[in-house]
Amino acid sequence: MVASLGLLLTACGGDKEAGGVTVIGEPTVSIEFVGTPGVSDVTVKFVPTEETAKFNYAIGSEQDRENFENGDIVGMQTETSNQEITHTWNELEAGEYYVVYAMAYDEDGAAGPVSAHGFKTASSDFVVETYYIGDNSAAFRITNTNDYYTYKYALGTAADKEAFLNDELASIKTQSEVFDWAENYFDLEPATEYVFYCVGQDRSGRDTQLFEIPFTTYAEGSDEIPNFVYTEGAKDFYMQNYTVTPNALCKQLVLYQQTEGAADGTIFGVNNWKGLTLEMFDSWKDINIGAVMTGTYITSATNEELKAEATTTDLELENPLDVYVIAYDEMYKPFLVKKYANSTPAFNANAALPDASDFTITVTDVTMEGFNITIDYTSDNTRAYFYDIVSGDYWDNQIEHDMATLKNEMITTYLNLGWCYNRKSIENNYVINPSIPDFVAGAKFYIGVLAMNENGPIEGGWAEEVALSEPFYLPE
Repeated sequence: MVASLGLLLTACGGDKEAGGVTVIGEPTVSIEFVGTPGVSDVTVKFVPTEETAKFNYAIGSEQDRENFENGDIVGMQTETSNQEITHTWNELEAGEYYVVYAMAYDEDGAAGPVSAHGFKTASSDFVVETYYIGDNSAAFRITNTNDYYTYKYALGTAADKEAFLNDELASIKTQSEVFDWAENYFDLEPATEYVFYCVGQDRSGRDTQLFEIPFTTYAEGSDEIPNFVYTEGAKDFYMQNYTVTPNALCKQLVLYQQTEGAADGTIFGVNNWKGLTLEMFDSWKDINIGAVMTGTYITSATNEELKAEATTTDLELENPLDVYVIAYDEMYKPFLVKKYANSTPAFNANAALPDASDFTITVTDVTMEGFNITIDYTSDNTRAYFYDIVSGDYWDNQIEHDMATLKNEMITTYLNLGWCYNRKSIENNYVINPSIPDFVAGAKFYIGVLAMNENGPIEGGWAEEVALSEPFYLPE
């Protein structure tokens, strides 16, 4: 009777002790989906029991159960432990029904029951997928046919599922009549678990399935992905310096700077790039973006450290800036985007003003077609300057050497001729436009230079006086 009781307890399973008899359970393995099956992929976690010595797993159709049990299903894999594993199958057919199979064995080779879990891949009409994942940023792309007029999405945690479904999650956003969209998140915590949720609705008012994409950001500065070290350098009202050092997996870098929000309508506009930052910055990297959009700057480096000297044409202090850095993988494809906040510096009340006497201005080779200008300065108080042609009649007769009036005139029209930043010596050839009535034979002119210190073109930055060259005359 004791022996029979022991056999009965063993057959019932469960690791317990009853009357001094150890009860050993069956080897089994459970199947758990990680997130939502995609259009062409599914990720599954296999969780074996302690009694498991190994387990087999595979994916197939409903008709493949017997083949799996017999061990001759195509693509079957074996895990020789009782540890949890996660596996992803790719290249599945959209909108098709599949079954994931698993079966565990104990150390004597005895098989437990077959576990089977069916699922259907998502339709290609409405697709939600990972766009990129980094250590502090991630993005997700939603593409759909025009059968779906709207969708909602949010970034949260596993605990936020019901709040999302009930429209109670504060981070929910919506898009309508937008059929390709990438939502970028630039302020994530490294090494942290998140879930991206999305539900679409067709024109009949029917919801799609709930899309769940669980993910974990990489550790800060992780070398598991193309990554970099970003360092801000010296900066002033016009130029900002950056050093970006790639890791071994990062083969190209792009740095883009804009005055805060300057091109957001282009980057994130539903009628422009729709948040597709990888494609957008890749297409911009080889063009002079500043010539296209004011307040923007872009530069790149391949297989080397990137040293950027970005510029801001607003010439303002405490000017907030957006800085984006894009890392490329070993195939020279854009892999991720990170965003940083910077700003031009605050006003320095202790900065000495430039002095007009610091400048030497020379005009040579004067003809009716043009002349050469050379400007030199010695003082470190000068950071930049504007220069222009000053009519001799205006200076001598109209304002009668009134320096305050000349300075104000140059401030209000300072971009007429030239701008020089942080160069102590320049040479420039000026070509005369004969249609300008001032340029007549015998006319008298000066070259005026209005300098500024590190505070830029503001009160407390401008030199007190305009530096003037010796007068010169067009030939009679």
